[in-house]
Amino acid sequence: MGVSDDPQRDIATRTHNAVATLAASLKEVVTRQQKYERGLNLNSFVAYLLFTVLLGGGFYLLYRARAGQLGAERAEAVRQANDARAEAEAARKELAAREDGARKASALWQLLKDGKKADAIGQWVEVQKEKLSPVEIAVFQEGVARARAEIVDTGYAAGVEAAKGEQWKRAATELKRALSYEEEGPRAAQMRYYYGVALGKQGDYLEAVRQLDAALAGGAERTVGGDARFHLASALELSRQLDRARAEYLKFADVHSAHPLAGLARHRAAEIARAKAGVTPN
Repeated sequence: MGVSDDPQRDIATRTHNAVATLAASLKEVVTRQQKYERGLNLNSFVAYLLFTVLLGGGFYLLYRARAGQLGAERAEAVRQANDARAEAEAARKELAAREDGARKASALWQLLKDGKKADAIGQWVEVQKEKLSPVEIAVFQEGVARARAEIVDTGYAAGVEAAKGEQWKRAATELKRALSYEEEGPRAAQMRYYYGVALGKQGDYLEAVRQLDAALAGGAERTVGGDARFHLASALELSRQLDRARAEYLKFADVHSAHPLAGLARHRAAEIARAKAGVTPN
């Protein structure tokens, strides 16, 4: 390159070029700095965003855990409240039942004191379902048993007296009532004997047969009614159960051969046999 004829111009040119180069370098530095700052700002924003998300997630998880704990505590409190209400209701019902039982027991005791035996016996059926103490149960059982025995005693005596006076309807009524309070045992068998005779005298032969059968099964023939089998045979005959009637007549005559009705029993058995022979084809 040749030397210029104008040195100042060359110096100005070089200076201008140097300044331009410096400006370009400075611009490049500024551009890089701006890019760096923008990247730094973006990274800061992302970091802030990530921090915010993580912090929010932590708070959310904490909230969920606390909410779950509070929900469980609330459910337990509700359960305990329901249990307390149930226990209170059970206690209320228990108290009401005890008060009701006490009223019924008091009414039963008053019936026994007043001598209302039948009412007391009927009331005992309900009272014994209540929660009574062992002493109360023993007292009431004794009182009811005594009332029952007194009713049976009275009915038995009145029924026998009526039967001996041939007051058959009254005898049946008294004995039926007495039997409703004592259905089993030796005395019941004796009452069934008189009851069966009274029924037979009134024409209720089928029920008379049932009662006299029960009387014989209970031993009444040995204790109170030696003629019980004769009355049974008679009721069987009148209810047209002829084969069995004849067998019972003969059994009675064989067992009680000295009885005043033994001859009549044999006669009736023979009559039944002849009647059957007369209708039986040869």
